[in-house]
Amino acid sequence: MGDFMYRVPFMIGMNSVDLRYMQVDITIDSGRDLPGISLTQDFHRVEFLTKMGSSKEGLHALIRIDYDNPSKLSKDQKAYKIIKILEQTERSALCEVLATGTLTRIFTALEHVWWVSPTFVHPEGMLLTLRGTRDSLRQAHSDLKNVLNEGFKMKLGAESLHNPEFIELLPERQRTVLERAIEMGYYDRPRCCTQRNIAESLDIKQATVSEHLQSAEATIIHAFTTEP
Repeated sequence: MGDFMYRVPFMIGMNSVDLRYMQVDITIDSGRDLPGISLTQDFHRVEFLTKMGSSKEGLHALIRIDYDNPSKLSKDQKAYKIIKILEQTERSALCEVLATGTLTRIFTALEHVWWVSPTFVHPEGMLLTLRGTRDSLRQAHSDLKNVLNEGFKMKLGAESLHNPEFIELLPERQRTVLERAIEMGYYDRPRCCTQRNIAESLDIKQATVSEHLQSAEATIIHAFTTEP
């Protein structure tokens, strides 16, 4: 799973809109009451590709479905209705769908947050990547908590982790380890180093690196998701 949430200033005229990424990892157990849970059993992967529009009925989207048995495409799903199969092979299909599940309703109700790639359902759960304003992502985080009862994980990335707004919250030792991890590419995709590499470069134990990174990430996530 990738792990990143970072801010990107988007220029409009002379002003800058603070757009960020938030990635959420939802397990099968935490998502067991979601309508889309059956997708984890029927398909290898159901990938959201792009939004085509939205209405009161739900989200019109383009998705790719990977499977062993193409007959599963005809099975009724609670999370979406296939409008049209655009292309199909023995192992994969490109489909236009109307998505109507719980998570779809959450995000179609929010104006300034969007699903982006990578967003997909897989046999172990769901990976959801969002882009939006800070306030909208906070609302999305709050709505997810109401549905999943904390049963999901937020992930962070280098740009947000290295933002002065967050880095100043950390004790000096955590800041040192985090900055070295970012410098060495620990949060890059693909990852360029391991915790052991970071530990060796700082002449400390790997367990210490792990502890400092986890504490730093938790502090930054809390700062992001808590109202100022």
